[in-house]
Amino acid sequence: MAKWKEVSAYTGEAVEEDAPTNNAGSGAVSMPPDAMMKKKKKKLLDARTKEYKAHQARLEASRKKRMEQRKSKFVEKVKESLNDFNRESFLTEDNLKVLRSIVQNKQNKPVKMKDGSMKVDLFTASAITKVYDAIQQKSNKEKFDRMLNGTKAQFMKIADFAFKSVKMK
Repeated sequence: MAKWKEVSAYTGEAVEEDAPTNNAGSGAVSMPPDAMMKKKKKKLLDARTKEYKAHQARLEASRKKRMEQRKSKFVEKVKESLNDFNRESFLTEDNLKVLRSIVQNKQNKPVKMKDGSMKVDLFTASAITKVYDAIQQKSNKEKFDRMLNGTKAQFMKIADFAFKSVKMK
């Protein structure tokens, strides 16, 4: 077997190596490709196995624990007050205000009724508001207002009455 010596290309003399080529002190040690670490494959849990059932039980227990920690007296009080809160009375809007905004903005808008909603045009809205403003008796205004916020059929009766009452110039 022949022994080889490493020779410097500049001087031609033998090179004495002080430190190894892989400097371990820097923390970046290179390794040959065959010594690479193999990546571990994740172990998949099959839903039919005992391991999965144990895993599922742990998940359920941790979920239950989180839900118990979230519950507080403040949250319970807020939930109770929301259940007692009568939302339906606040969801209805005053249709007369909507009709006035239609006249002011000169733009069609939907009007909410007890049995749904319908779009009202500028001409209808202006006729109804003129008739409402012309009514002087308080009892008639209240009845008119109830019919405005009632059903679609009641609204259509008011619209027909307004068209008959308003004289076109």
